[in-house]
Amino acid sequence: MADSEDKYRALRRLPPFPAIATKLLRVLSHDDVQTKQIVELVRSDTALASELLRIVNSPIYGFRGRVSSIQNAVTLLGFDTVKSFALTVSMKGFLHTALRLDVLRRIWRHSLACGLIAEELSTVCSTSQGRDDRAYTAGLLHNIGSLGLFVAHPRSYGDLMEQADALNLLEREREAFGIDHCEAGAWLAQSWELPEEVQRAVKTHHDPPSQNGFDLTDLVRVSVLLTDVLGFSVVSAPNTYTVADVRKLLPHAAQYRFDPDPAVMLSRITDRLDAFD
Repeated sequence: MADSEDKYRALRRLPPFPAIATKLLRVLSHDDVQTKQIVELVRSDTALASELLRIVNSPIYGFRGRVSSIQNAVTLLGFDTVKSFALTVSMKGFLHTALRLDVLRRIWRHSLACGLIAEELSTVCSTSQGRDDRAYTAGLLHNIGSLGLFVAHPRSYGDLMEQADALNLLEREREAFGIDHCEAGAWLAQSWELPEEVQRAVKTHHDPPSQNGFDLTDLVRVSVLLTDVLGFSVVSAPNTYTVADVRKLLPHAAQYRFDPDPAVMLSRITDRLDAFD
């Protein structure tokens, strides 16, 4: 078991959160943000700019004619989508070629699927059925503790993930490293100065949804469950929930607006995941 005084040592050696993503989060948090600011930020990162143009011209969006400028791409997609996209590409770049490893790829696809699902659920949980741009961010980043532990301890954490299941994962992590991925993620989120609501979602994503009120952290908790139910779990999980069970955890009004065909939803999420590969 890791020395309790030393449990963050390996995490301290991790690279900082991608600078372009941090800048976009800060800039887009202001109501008076201008398209020009976003375009300049995206252009400053060659990998992000080229990936943005690749995705905006993919069949997933189906825009007529080829989009060849960052300005047009930002205008067509909108600020919220560009922010979500930039976070995704930045996190993928943070993990580099390690995504070729099966375990890390499972963690990544779970995280990305959770972001997409949280984004969908945010619309049905809103009385105006408007999208909460924080939902995708919190869903995508909820499992940064697992990503961090894997990057810090690639072999031992990989072995643990192959042997653990959803019921004993946190306990196995604490036994091996003196810290579980929720605590590791909360530490990373704070050290990377991520928004406070994202920090809370990262720290508590395995807690049951609150019975009093329904906020962003509850949305992420439900999204994690639904992500696993649809087959994007990281470790083996008992079939204790169905889509119908997860639906009952949403606010009462949202349940009327959310009644998907699981196969159709799975196909839709998978197509979007594949678009980022």
